[in-house]
Amino acid sequence: MFDLTGSSLRLGLVAAANALPTILFNLFGGVLADRMETRFLLRITAFATTGMLATLAVLIATDTIVLWQVFVLAGLSGVVIGIDNPTRQAYFPSLVPPRATRSAVNLNGAMMASASVVMPTIGGVIIAAFGTSTGFFVAATGYGLMTVSTWLIPARKPVIGEARNVFREFREGVSFIVRTRVFAMIIGLNFASMFFVFGYIQILPAFVNEFDGGDQQVGFLFSAAGVGALSGIVAAGRIKPGRRLGWTILGAALIFSTLIFFAAQAPQYALVLPLIAIGHFGNGMFMITSMTALQLRVPDELRGRVMGIYAINQSLAILGGLWAGTMGDLISVRWGVALGPVVVVSLIVLIALTQPQITRLRDDVSERMTGKKFRD
Repeated sequence: MFDLTGSSLRLGLVAAANALPTILFNLFGGVLADRMETRFLLRITAFATTGMLATLAVLIATDTIVLWQVFVLAGLSGVVIGIDNPTRQAYFPSLVPPRATRSAVNLNGAMMASASVVMPTIGGVIIAAFGTSTGFFVAATGYGLMTVSTWLIPARKPVIGEARNVFREFREGVSFIVRTRVFAMIIGLNFASMFFVFGYIQILPAFVNEFDGGDQQVGFLFSAAGVGALSGIVAAGRIKPGRRLGWTILGAALIFSTLIFFAAQAPQYALVLPLIAIGHFGNGMFMITSMTALQLRVPDELRGRVMGIYAINQSLAILGGLWAGTMGDLISVRWGVALGPVVVVSLIVLIALTQPQITRLRDDVSERMTGKKFRD
């Protein structure tokens, strides 16, 4: 999109085209994850993503790519992601006993962060050396291998026995979150952090252009974020379980927002790299500790629906590109990145002052909630 238009606003619009259907299908993807065999769903989403990436690669290679095709593929990708995210969130905890949930969350996050350390730099080098189409062909190959791997993983049985109204099942998940203050606050903070802070990732080409950088510099920033996130995830895994889980969540979110604000105002590209890395250290710790708090407490019979709603945060991280891109066009690209963190810091302070359920939160599997306890 940036190659075609050079516009930070267009980057935000294509992010929105991807994020809006993702949000819609996240809401009901959790219902599917509880109703259907998750391995089958993961197979379908991986195969569909392979096809879309390969299509985009061919269109770019043949120089027939136009704006509407980018928007359509972004929208279709959003549909697939909306089903895939809650399916994964519901799937991996089923592989481990409750006492190992914390370790499973850390391991899952570490694998994702490790990939985000290595591949963006490789992607930037590939695009700079061989062109954008080659980068998408490589990505399509990766998802093709993922499709094959779905035949090798164990199954997770559906947890919704009888066929019921889809909207009723979805409302159960929403009702649980609304009535459970810890879930409402943590998920709300995740939503705000992803939309107002993480959204800057979607306009990185425009941001790097402020420093006269190109494809490789974009890749380096992605990798700096990945290194920071992986370090934060590892650090979160080494924190001894205890009573300060809530303060850890708030503190990590504060580090993320504050450092991204300073990165946006940095005078030189060389200073942006360490600031981004430290900021995403906070984000990695924030994501893992908050997800641990939720996964320990969500009832198994509501897991797909509740975590499907939680998975909207990833969509909001993409949709946040529209916020950052719009502010970038209206004010400046730097302030498009910097304004969001100010909003989130204010929210963190408000939660710390008014929500003792969060500040007293502890890392304790004994707080695990059942569906019966919730209904009672």
